[in-house]
Amino acid sequence: MLNNLELLLAPAKKLAELNKAQIEKAMATQQAAAKEYVALTEARIKAATAIKDVAGLNAFVKDQVELAKSSLEKVQADNKALVEDVKAYNEEVIKLVQDSGTVVTKEIKKVIKKAA
Repeated sequence: MLNNLELLLAPAKKLAELNKAQIEKAMATQQAAAKEYVALTEARIKAATAIKDVAGLNAFVKDQVELAKSSLEKVQADNKALVEDVKAYNEEVIKLVQDSGTVVTKEIKKVIKKAA
């Protein structure tokens, strides 16, 4: 019976491990993004405080426009990666649920067969 219980709980354990890995990955990604934004903000504040004349202001504004453009591209790339990651996660969860259903069905058939 204990072996059957372990067999029945194996998909749940795999799902818990998968969820833990997914959460750790998301947290690491968020932490990296936060560090990146802090560094960017510090750099832009430093650049803004270094403006001494109109030419410096023009250069700063031009850099800000380029930064906005590259930031939009990065956000789009990050979103695409996130969608792919979520898709892969969902596929793994679906496979675990299907495998779990197969295991449970086999175990139920064994119990019914023994009872009969």
